[in-house]
Amino acid sequence: MTTQLDNTYLCPNKQEAYLYVDLKSCAKGQRVPLNISVVFDRSGSMEGDRIYYGKKAIEYLIDQLQPDDIMSIVIYDHEAMVLHGAEPVKDKAALKRKLEHIHPRGATNLSAGLELGIAEVRSKYDRSKINRVLLFSDGHPNEGVTDPYILERIVSGYAQRDDVSVSTFGVGHEFNEYLMHDLAEAGAGNYYYIQQPTDIINDFGSEITTLMTVAAQSTKFTIQFPSDNFTVNKVYGYPYRVMDNKIYIDLKEVHPGETNGILIKFLVDMPPTAPVNFVTSLTYVSSIQQHKVFTIENTNTLTPSANNDDCTAHYDENVLDKMVYYSSHYLMESAVKDVENDNIPSAKKKLAQGKQIIATSPNSQSSPLLNSQYQAINDYETNLSTWHTKSEAQRKHIQKSAHYHNYKIRKQRQVKNTPTK
Repeated sequence: MTTQLDNTYLCPNKQEAYLYVDLKSCAKGQRVPLNISVVFDRSGSMEGDRIYYGKKAIEYLIDQLQPDDIMSIVIYDHEAMVLHGAEPVKDKAALKRKLEHIHPRGATNLSAGLELGIAEVRSKYDRSKINRVLLFSDGHPNEGVTDPYILERIVSGYAQRDDVSVSTFGVGHEFNEYLMHDLAEAGAGNYYYIQQPTDIINDFGSEITTLMTVAAQSTKFTIQFPSDNFTVNKVYGYPYRVMDNKIYIDLKEVHPGETNGILIKFLVDMPPTAPVNFVTSLTYVSSIQQHKVFTIENTNTLTPSANNDDCTAHYDENVLDKMVYYSSHYLMESAVKDVENDNIPSAKKKLAQGKQIIATSPNSQSSPLLNSQYQAINDYETNLSTWHTKSEAQRKHIQKSAHYHNYKIRKQRQVKNTPTK
């Protein structure tokens, strides 16, 4: 773990401070047993290739599981039912035969399916396993609880209280990407946009492959900051909670070779008159060292100065790059939301601002990270220039692709280039 302030000095003309936390996991990992519930949408819109390839993806999962893994299957339409209760995977052929009973019908009661799936995982909860719900949907909830904020609170409660995480898979162009994304964020899992039914197996397989090899579990950051002088304005990268003078961020599992970057923006409320400390603590359970608990602590000191030249000479270029990166990303995210609200002029203005921020950065030419983000903004801007000529299906695809790109940027995961037409 490394932690860096954007500057080690705070000068009179500086009204904000940034802390960047970077966690690079080791290259080694260990196979950790799984306790998984697949919550599968079988509403009428899933008919055809979607339900066919969805079943194939579940079959793929069954093939990867071992006897010490636990699996349950929940299916939902206007109601939800447990197709296979949580138990160790022993008879894979019998488990696959149960999938033959999944047929499309009815509406989309996502909340009922989600709560049943969480209940199945909780019934066999084991802190030594990965306890996760895998939620599939191709539409908008139209039965049961449909309010996104209530659904998000339900998932967040189980993730924080019971350590049950949720990953989501949105299929096609009709699902609510903001809901599926927010559920994954609240549930400390992953979000996937599956464009074509034939991609279900690959994307589902990617999640399973990731889950099966773990470097650390129960990974948590606690950042203690001088709350008499600063307030938390924004945390880029992961969901967080602020209580008194501490920020809490729960990463759950960390996988081999993974990088987790978090940028925290603080606003100056009361300029300090003496040096102040930002203390970052990382606690995790090692999956490769007999599940020992480790704690690492870094301290970054910010010193007040009346001399503006001190600030000029002590900026950290890496953190500056991340500030440009996340600021431009935030503008692109906001532009995508503007397009959702049919405010194309506002979106174009924000995209131009994002490109300008990157172009005027000292490292804009040498940083692959900034070049990639500039290209993403430029591609989206190009799509907006011919927005009026595009079909409704093309627009939905572009919007979901842009939102998915932003999600992966924020998580610092590799982004596959998605062609748009």
